Amino acid sequence: MPHRWCNSAKIRRDQIESGSDLTFNEVFRPLIINLIRSLSPKNVLEVGAGTGHLSKELFNLGLTVTAIEPSLGMYEVARDVLSFTDVRLINCASFELEKDKSYDIAFSHLVAHVVDDLTGFFKSVGQHLECNGHFIFTIPHPCFYNEYKNFFGDKYNYMTPMTKNVSFTITKDSKNVISDVPYHHRPLSEYFNKLVASGFAIDGFDETYPDDEIQAKYGARWESPRYCVFTCKKL
Repeated sequence: MPHRWCNSAKIRRDQIESGSDLTFNEVFRPLIINLIRSLSPKNVLEVGAGTGHLSKELFNLGLTVTAIEPSLGMYEVARDVLSFTDVRLINCASFELEKDKSYDIAFSHLVAHVVDDLTGFFKSVGQHLECNGHFIFTIPHPCFYNEYKNFFGDKYNYMTPMTKNVSFTITKDSKNVISDVPYHHRPLSEYFNKLVASGFAIDGFDETYPDDEIQAKYGARWESPRYCVFTCKKL
């Protein structure tokens, strides 16, 4: 799967840095950064760093950051974005990361819904966390996202896990299509149960729904939350 992001890596950088990716810049960036800051970590692991912009912001806040990214295309973009920082950037997946140190916090942004082995993913992150360390991750909201994107059409059933390679654009950049990305629909119960089975407790759950000022920038109101954020503690 990681190679599928290679062709879109530069597109994603341009969308973020130009401000056209409203959801990243206006919704997720402040939400994730504020969640991490509220936990006062000393060192942070980003799992699936993408373009590296979140790790860069955390570094600028004075945190020690390690970022891992399996896609070579994304890794090369992140390496440039992070070139004037001391972020430790590694071209690997969480399953491949050597256990040479443990972290206070691990986080991943829009990663868990693209991995095939969810339990294995949670366990691979957990082994790099200190006891009582936190794992924060975001996914498209399983209850509402198919209503928004209609990936599965009439076959959609909320309680039935489904997988499909999908293509999508962002609201403010409809000309650049990101294609052939795996999307796993899973009911929320599957995420909660597999987190618990992997040694995590649920510390918090946020449904992302921007305020009216931010929603106005999209040109249309959100009818329901499109994404959600899990905050979990390693037991």
